[in-house]
Amino acid sequence: MKQVTAILIALVMGINSFGQSSSNKELKKNIDVLLESYAHYNRFIGSVSISKDNNIIYQKSFGYADLAGQKKNTKNSIFSIASLTKSLTAAGIMKLVEDGKLTLTTPISAYLPEFMPDYSKDITILHLLNNSSGMEANIGRTDESGNGLMPEETPITFIELLWKFNDSKLKFEPGTGYEYNNFGYLLLAQVIEKVSGQTYADFMDQAVLRPANMKNSAVATFKLAHQKAQPYLGLGMKDFQEFNSPYDPSWLMGAADINSTTVDLFKFMQALENGTLLTLASMNKLYTATQAMEVNDMLSGLGWVIDHKGGEKWIYNNGLLPGYASVMGSLPEKNIKIIILSNATSVNPVVEEFQGEVTFVPEITDKIISLVQGKTVENLPLPIKIKNISIADFPITYQLDNEHLLLLEKKENIYSLETSGKEPWSIFTYTFSKNVEENNATSETALFFANAMSTQNFEGLIDYANDQMKGFIRTEKGLGQLKGMWSNFLQHAGKFISYNIYKIEGDEVKNVHIRFHFETVDVGMVLSIDTDHKIQGMFMDDSVKTSHINTVKLIPIRDNEYFINGHQNGGMQDLKIIISDAQLTLIDGSQKSKGKLISSHQ
Repeated sequence: MKQVTAILIALVMGINSFGQSSSNKELKKNIDVLLESYAHYNRFIGSVSISKDNNIIYQKSFGYADLAGQKKNTKNSIFSIASLTKSLTAAGIMKLVEDGKLTLTTPISAYLPEFMPDYSKDITILHLLNNSSGMEANIGRTDESGNGLMPEETPITFIELLWKFNDSKLKFEPGTGYEYNNFGYLLLAQVIEKVSGQTYADFMDQAVLRPANMKNSAVATFKLAHQKAQPYLGLGMKDFQEFNSPYDPSWLMGAADINSTTVDLFKFMQALENGTLLTLASMNKLYTATQAMEVNDMLSGLGWVIDHKGGEKWIYNNGLLPGYASVMGSLPEKNIKIIILSNATSVNPVVEEFQGEVTFVPEITDKIISLVQGKTVENLPLPIKIKNISIADFPITYQLDNEHLLLLEKKENIYSLETSGKEPWSIFTYTFSKNVEENNATSETALFFANAMSTQNFEGLIDYANDQMKGFIRTEKGLGQLKGMWSNFLQHAGKFISYNIYKIEGDEVKNVHIRFHFETVDVGMVLSIDTDHKIQGMFMDDSVKTSHINTVKLIPIRDNEYFINGHQNGGMQDLKIIISDAQLTLIDGSQKSKGKLISSHQ
């Protein structure tokens, strides 16, 4: 009987093991298809590591660590991990706390009395760790008042940095708000040095890197130069260009100056979890001594962010530097760990404005999490060879509306789509350039405002404002702000061409989205209009994009279905086109616009 029972148990365990293995195999396949689709369009190069129950279930690298030397990325490629450094610095600080050499409530004035002497006694170690210090002083970010410094290629001493921030003040009382602050982690690196008597690099090596067996990781240097993943710009474009102007690590110490591999970061996460680096109580403090970020119930922990994805807790940190992007996180309920390191960004995000994604790492991460949770995701569509060619070798014209036409053409199996109409327009901005069909008192109010702004004639506008807005519009200061705003538009966007209402949303109070079309840049404004059809507020509409591209290449992805690579066209959104016998359908996200066939030019 015991032998039969043993056999039954073995069979059950075998079935469960097979089921789990089969499930992991399917998950691995889905993740691979996802990443390959991004890699095909140059939207991802780097390394990915995913584990379940502390066993690696997916480890793969994409693209080149060194294009010039034709060296491909591998699991041992070393990347700048950017702000993932903060997670390691926080572990180092907690080690000092655990050893009784420091407390989270210790004010920074105890170690840095010369820094912000009027305020440093109110800023604690905890405030620096969870980004609640309220300091104006920052690095890598500047606010609307110009506070903050951008890192440079030349080295800088900490004393020089303190001098630059000599007159810095607080934006809010420490511990009462959240604002991401890199300089806070430079201060923490200095605290580590003062408390430990070691350099930050030596302490981190002794207290974090070596105990976690992170053999290929180091502060401010690439431990094995031949394994370095060179940073590149041009993510998602046709070609990559090596980024040759890295910031000196002295500007980023403690905040973004560690270099590592996916293998080593997995070891770090394991070492945190299994008690190698910190006690359970200290580790839990990293995720529980939080400050509300005031966005979707997100919390800023000690070098980590506590969020939720698909109803599950998601504990993570991410990083971004020119040429590098990273994420490291876990779904503790499933015991899943995800690490992604990339050596390419679209542009230098510090000095270049770009309409598109600077990195696709967050987007890829969200999709991997969805796959882990058993959901389906949309991969980037891969091109196919068309078997059923229904487009002839002559132009075909489709009409979306009275002002917007599309010319479809095929030359030697190369498909293109060109816009034409009343005025120049781009297929990427059709969402913003088409008019809403509503014609009522709400749109009348918005159109009066749009005309007043574009002509700078505000006579009668007060009749379209509620009492609060009347107090603004009737004053010289209020009208001065509207005139100054328009003057700024003209200065930066060129000649004004036209305006239109492209969206009206809301039940009782309406938000009316107006697009002002200029020579070089389109500008969006939103009017909040109350139930009496009066303007009660106005603000800028950041969703409006600008594109002057009027001809795009179509990539066949199915018979009569085509993909438009928006990112490669100035960082715009991806689009799809479906062709039927007498109709063209433009798909922009959830919006579908149909164009009827009006001519075929033979």
